[in-house]
Amino acid sequence: MLKVQYVGPRVEISNHGVAYRKSKEDKYVYLMVALEILKNIDNDAERKKLYSHDFENKALEEVLHSILKCHESSVEEKVKEEGHQYEQKMLQEIEYIRNLPHLTDIDKEVWIKNIELMKVYRIQRAINKRCYIHCIQNIIQVIKNKQIQEITTPFNKSFFHVLNSIRGALIAGKPSLDAKVMEENNKDDQMIVKLSIG
Repeated sequence: MLKVQYVGPRVEISNHGVAYRKSKEDKYVYLMVALEILKNIDNDAERKKLYSHDFENKALEEVLHSILKCHESSVEEKVKEEGHQYEQKMLQEIEYIRNLPHLTDIDKEVWIKNIELMKVYRIQRAINKRCYIHCIQNIIQVIKNKQIQEITTPFNKSFFHVLNSIRGALIAGKPSLDAKVMEENNKDDQMIVKLSIG
């Protein structure tokens, strides 16, 4: 079974050390929201073209594999292969550093050791991101197949981030779809985030 777990923000590694970019959060924190949206739009879209999502707080492992596998039977194999490709990229990064003419041997060694030290962290982060991307791609397929025109969610950072990821994928997709993310008040005067498609 594919393992997803929180590791932290993106790391920047050099011969000077390891730094964390807090502005580049691990996609793990958004994965549950994306999975819930996918599950619910797939269940509800046949009955109604407008979809309103209420977040249910469940353990990620309860839903990850069953939801993604419903849409992509080979998702685990794909993510594992993508993780392997990321490992190959790290090996190329090490080879590149070895061939830098302006660094001393000690600087090269320190940089490579820092990469090796953060290897598991970076691979797990890449796996989390790939699961998130697969989830977003599956959401796009459901939106297109069922011609969903609107998704509304509670107003918070996670929903806003996921809806913007969906919007970006819709705009960049082929065929491209017009999409907007808006913040507004619902009929009960509560703040919501709305994705309009079409």
